Amino acid sequence: MNSYECGCDTIHDKQSHILEYHIKDILKEPDLHENQPWKQQEILETLCWITREASSTVLQDSIHLLLPPLLIVLDDYDPDYKKQGVVMVHDMILKLDASFVSSYGIDNLFLESLFKCLTYLSQERDIELLQATYPCILDLIAKVKKNRIQLYERVLTEGVLTGFSYAGQKIKFLPILIVPIGTLYQALGILGVQYLKALVPVLTDALCMVSSHPKLKQIHVLAAHALRVVIKTCWPRIPYYKGRIMASIAKSWTFYYEQKDQAMCDDIKQVYQVFEAACQGQHKLDQEALLSFNPTLFQPLFF
Repeated sequence: MNSYECGCDTIHDKQSHILEYHIKDILKEPDLHENQPWKQQEILETLCWITREASSTVLQDSIHLLLPPLLIVLDDYDPDYKKQGVVMVHDMILKLDASFVSSYGIDNLFLESLFKCLTYLSQERDIELLQATYPCILDLIAKVKKNRIQLYERVLTEGVLTGFSYAGQKIKFLPILIVPIGTLYQALGILGVQYLKALVPVLTDALCMVSSHPKLKQIHVLAAHALRVVIKTCWPRIPYYKGRIMASIAKSWTFYYEQKDQAMCDDIKQVYQVFEAACQGQHKLDQEALLSFNPTLFQPLFF
């Protein structure tokens, strides 16, 4: 913003002054709208600066000027530019009141573009786009008044579950796809039961995955947290998956118990405790089999 000059007298804080008094002047400059040079670094940095630094009042007052360029950047074919668009939209959403978001139709303007971002699952360049998009779309849905549950459900089905289908074998994508699951199941409640058939295998496989990849432990931690939330939320149906869940817990426990990783053992034990509560005794045969196989290893898990 150092290139912008105004004729105002005595200014102690130039950036604050420009944000408060000259945002509309910048956004109304003819060249910005006639040539649409949104891929020029200086212009993109200006937009990023405005959405990052402007107050909610300034954003609301200038929203009609901000939306066109934001949509252009967000809908660009290049994942790098799309990511910048997502970041700007997220910065703006966090500052705007839910009532303003709904009344101005901001949710309708951005949601479909954000859902499209969730389908970028093939290239390394897509990773940062996905990382930016999930928190953005969840924060936007949280400010939507109508059809909120249906939108969370779309994030789960069109985002997370589709992501596992196309990129679940790519270990760099796994943490990004696992992170939103807890939030989504807390929002969906018992409605999430219908997706257990697709989700439980993914989470149990992630919990006991073996790899030399440096992100492996992060994946285990995230899978343990997500599985706890899913079990707590959908506990009436969990006994149906007891064999798969118990096997996953046992494998993960064995690995970290032998590694003497107390923090990870505590996480796995918490998964077992909510699993035990959900099963209400229906898992006892599996528990007894493991204790019979190696009591020294499994007693600390079960008792």
